[in-house]
Amino acid sequence: MDNPLEISKHETGLLRVFQITDDVALPYSLKGDSENLERALGGTRLDPQEMQSLNAGELSEDELRRLLVEGYDIAPEAVNMSKIPHTTSALMLIRSAAFEKKPVLLKLTENAKLVATFTEGRAPAPKFTPLDSDAAKGVLEGPAADAKQGRGFGARLAVIAMAAMVSAAAIMYFYYTGL
Repeated sequence: MDNPLEISKHETGLLRVFQITDDVALPYSLKGDSENLERALGGTRLDPQEMQSLNAGELSEDELRRLLVEGYDIAPEAVNMSKIPHTTSALMLIRSAAFEKKPVLLKLTENAKLVATFTEGRAPAPKFTPLDSDAAKGVLEGPAADAKQGRGFGARLAVIAMAAMVSAAAIMYFYYTGL
């Protein structure tokens, strides 16, 4: 390939669709062996948990579209089926996470051809909905409460010692007086 594909170590949220030949697809599909695929992508090490192999001829266009939209959270309007060859060739879906957060330079061979790149996660983050109830506003009026002045540790210790001495004196008094 004339233009190698550079992937940043910070890249996230992209799904690449590659058209691959059967000699690359079969070892991966049957045994999970990604060595031929890695060689077809220019010797790049890939995480097999972040890849999916498909036989495009076994899926209808609608099934493939639904897989991309529902399975990978691709925006429906972004899925352009004319880019994806719907023949008997094998397709390999590779997420950004497969490159294990390392900078990668893909040098595609004749066994692998990039046919589409999609952005995963179409749903924007939910916006904060302002609460209209009075309870959500809290109490904003009225005087501020003064903070209690705390007693020091020495004052507490003196009170406890005094209480112990008074108790001891009371016990001795009642013991000797017989009351």
